[in-house]
Amino acid sequence: MAKITYIKDGENSKSQLTIDGVQVDSSNYGIDSNIHAIQWEGSSGEIEYNDGTPNKTITDISSFDFTTKHATEKKSNADAEAQAEATRIANRTYAEKRADEYPSTQDQLDKIYHSGVDGWKTTIKAVKDKYPKS
Repeated sequence: MAKITYIKDGENSKSQLTIDGVQVDSSNYGIDSNIHAIQWEGSSGEIEYNDGTPNKTITDISSFDFTTKHATEKKSNADAEAQAEATRIANRTYAEKRADEYPSTQDQLDKIYHSGVDGWKTTIKAVKDKYPKS
């Protein structure tokens, strides 16, 4: 089970949330203002209060929904990154696409040596045909 640490900075009302060693956005969790910290490891944890309430040992952290929201946030971020990469690839110019598919200079020279210029031209033409000038 996850290791979770939530700490609220009382001076500026900011907070830090770490789940399994990864710091995540803590603005989406709506933790009560009288809670200073929540620490969870495995199957138990503790809530520390900032208003004089005694610390509370807990055996269930599901009411805070840290891991579900974190997983949803990670998936959302991954989906956004995948979409951005797909858009970047779709918007590449024919020259960029060709450059990625042309054999290295060394391989092109080797092709000329073994297959002659006509063999090299066949290899290069296949890439040019695949990505014609716009």
